Amino acid sequence: MQKRIFDYTAEDFRNASRKQIVNSIRHSEGRTVMVENVVAITPPIDVVSGAEIAAAFGADMITLNCLDVMKPSIKILSENPDEMMTISEVKAATGRLIGCNLEPIPADVKHVDIGRTVNKETVEKAEELGLDYVMLTGNPGNCVTQETILEAISLVRSVSQELIIVAGKMHAGGVGNDYNLSIIPAFAEAGADIMMFPAPYTTPGVDQFLAREMMSVVHETGMLGMLAIGTSQEGADESYIEQVAIASKAAGADIVHIGDGGYSGIAPPENILKLGITLRGRRHQYKRMANRR
Repeated sequence: MQKRIFDYTAEDFRNASRKQIVNSIRHSEGRTVMVENVVAITPPIDVVSGAEIAAAFGADMITLNCLDVMKPSIKILSENPDEMMTISEVKAATGRLIGCNLEPIPADVKHVDIGRTVNKETVEKAEELGLDYVMLTGNPGNCVTQETILEAISLVRSVSQELIIVAGKMHAGGVGNDYNLSIIPAFAEAGADIMMFPAPYTTPGVDQFLAREMMSVVHETGMLGMLAIGTSQEGADESYIEQVAIASKAAGADIVHIGDGGYSGIAPPENILKLGITLRGRRHQYKRMANRR
């Protein structure tokens, strides 16, 4: 039987191919949760990393934001302020899919460290570090557009056939909101596996009907669709998270993402829990929380 992603063990993740993982998400019927974590910020709970908090509260996929792949380190809250974790340690501790943001910034943006941007060397390094996927998107103020993302997809796929590519915009990112659906087939042709748009009620004008149109066009190309909460509303009330989760699933999202704009580089854990329970119920949510073997 084809396993769904929330049934995957750590060993399953280690052994699965890109195609198998993408199919496991497809077979999960909208019940896949991605949690984002700023690894350059000290997490809110001592001893553990933000990624471990994300795993404990039900993430299937954990995206490390602001990771410099050329100097990879993940902060933890410890008596030793210099104590860090490596990618391999985080993968072992979480048992989940681990990826990072790589930003396809325009040439005139100079304030982003090279290890956080998309180029041949950073993609090779991401693969060498054992990351499972890269998310090609832009943090606020970095002027990333759908066009720069499209170029980055081709670059990543030319370097790696096994890295899963998540691509798209979850917010304005310094150049305005972009709900251009005509570019979707080009993303698929360039080699993206998953295309991302803002979740309903997160950016101006995106309701469940526009989100449904977005996901329908994405699915027509064979890609998976992801709807993202990336506007710091991940720190809103649990009732808001529940509304977004319901609308995102109804819109056809294969993955629902919750961003890192809570306390100390991660959404409030209660909101991650609420997202998971709403999308897949307590049975599968608690199984995902417990299973790291």
